[in-house]
Amino acid sequence: MEFIQSIQAHDVPIVLGTVVTYDLPVHPLSHILLTLKGKRLGTAVGDVPPPMGLVATFDRIEVLYKGSAVYSLSGVDCFASSLLVNGFETWGVNAGDIEDYEWAQTLLVPLTRTLYSPTECFPQTTRGELILQLTYAAANVEFDVLRLQIETVELPGASASQFIKQTTLSATPTANVPLDVPLPIGNPISDVIVWQHQIQTGISDTAGLDKLEILVDNKNRFYPESFIECLQNMSGRVRCPPGYWGAHTHKIVLSTPAPGQQVSAPKPEDHPIACYLHLPFDIFRNGEYALQTSGASAVNLRMDVSAFGAFRIIPVEVIGAAGAV
Repeated sequence: MEFIQSIQAHDVPIVLGTVVTYDLPVHPLSHILLTLKGKRLGTAVGDVPPPMGLVATFDRIEVLYKGSAVYSLSGVDCFASSLLVNGFETWGVNAGDIEDYEWAQTLLVPLTRTLYSPTECFPQTTRGELILQLTYAAANVEFDVLRLQIETVELPGASASQFIKQTTLSATPTANVPLDVPLPIGNPISDVIVWQHQIQTGISDTAGLDKLEILVDNKNRFYPESFIECLQNMSGRVRCPPGYWGAHTHKIVLSTPAPGQQVSAPKPEDHPIACYLHLPFDIFRNGEYALQTSGASAVNLRMDVSAFGAFRIIPVEVIGAAGAV
């Protein structure tokens, strides 16, 4: 077999506040690579470059098949999901804190959990059926002269039996009580990612959530209960330390260090995925541990809320290719 990584967009200027679409290739498609380039506005925001300042150019990234979303995430959620689900982390190019530095970051938009898999990818389509739609933020105070590159990875001759679908659910509880968020029914769920609006910091032990659990027809499955602290630390299962790419924030720990002493340490709360929680089910990517939802009347993520506010939930569904195309 052979894969084809080809360019679909060449340094296209980005017009903020607009929506643009691109036809995607017709061969079985493994993933899409979106590279954002921009000049750093260093003097506008101080000395520390925001890790997700460039990625936040995307309000919404969508892959639409015949008008229906098979992928719909914000730029920041795309970064976190591809790290937690696919083990892909953009390293960042030239991520300095000087004004006019040319940054570049690549985001992964996957249609598979295993990149280049000939069996898990989006199946062959007809031209115009599969569309990439990008919604740009109204403003970006961190970068200007923004440009976009798009590359796709096709798998000609692949026999796709399934692909993954990722869309975003929202919940905004108004009280610190358990809240059930309905998850999609009908397809196996491989992973669930949760963004919480608040995490522990300084002397505060309060995060947005206290515990999470999964219920199918009101019976616990996989996670009868799990503490947030445990789930936060379990993100270390990814292949590289989360948030240590390119630019990250350090804090001074000694005002007058002696030779050889540590003078700074990274601040965990500044990691780009610090607010994300990952509940994996299909650990081996073979269906053995997938959360089966077919035939269920209700599949819920129960959130034990500690501090009410907005939450985002991203279920990763495994879709049988024959029934979808």
